[in-house]
Amino acid sequence: MKNILVLTDFSVPAWNATTYAFHLFENTNCVFYFLNTYTPEITSTRFLADAVPNVLQNSTPALSSKKGLEALVRNSRKNFKNQLHNYKTISSYSLLIDEVKQVVIDSEIDYIVMGTIGSSEKDSVFMGRNTVRIVKAVTNCPVLAVPKDFQFKQLNTIAFISDLNHFYSSEELDPILMLAKIFHSSVEIVTIQNSLGQLPELQRFNHEMIDKKLAAVNHSFQSLAMTDSFSNSVQQFIKQFKCQLLVMSNITNSYMNGICSDLVIERSTFYSEVPVLLIQGIKNDVPVNQ
Repeated sequence: MKNILVLTDFSVPAWNATTYAFHLFENTNCVFYFLNTYTPEITSTRFLADAVPNVLQNSTPALSSKKGLEALVRNSRKNFKNQLHNYKTISSYSLLIDEVKQVVIDSEIDYIVMGTIGSSEKDSVFMGRNTVRIVKAVTNCPVLAVPKDFQFKQLNTIAFISDLNHFYSSEELDPILMLAKIFHSSVEIVTIQNSLGQLPELQRFNHEMIDKKLAAVNHSFQSLAMTDSFSNSVQQFIKQFKCQLLVMSNITNSYMNGICSDLVIERSTFYSEVPVLLIQGIKNDVPVNQ
């Protein structure tokens, strides 16, 4: 049984992320927790849907949240009849980050699923404010961010971007292993370098450890020379290898450190046509001689 936390503001991007999760875990026993948080209108409306039907917008935030979640469950059951899936709703008068952290612990969440952007964010933004904040704040659960127009595709190839400067525990790699086993995917571990050459000792060690821990699935290592930007290098790789999912570590990864330095991630800074799974790296780097 897997516990999946789906964050929703009842927008089109949020529904698209929800349906992606239904397809991704189609053959897995799951409980989907639909979470919507709300705060007083005078304080903030960004956690409550701009896209909620007018009949709900004319009501109180609490009632709008409750009715929106009820409608989400009805639509899910109507459009995705799956006996392996069960649904629970959480309507919470709280701040989004605080509630997500608590639900992850209390419900032993395996994956967080959300859209890359909210209903009110501009098309020039790839990853919106709430998504970036979740990635930064939640350190004990992988986050799956789904682009608003992406339609589910079988995971034949998964791209795992790593600078190889981090020692990955088996727990950190489990989210990749699980999906690769379900879909019999090939995992391509990609290191992007300014110039190609022999890896330093620490990176070689981490390379060997990843190789051992992914031994149960088909995988290979790729080294790419940086083109004009990290984002373009990644996109070229995804297109060349026809990848359906991009995996990166969170702030333990030097790539993500640079990308998530701002409140939002503009498309000009980073962009991915496929969903991004951000695994939560533990700060457990160890010397090679251990």
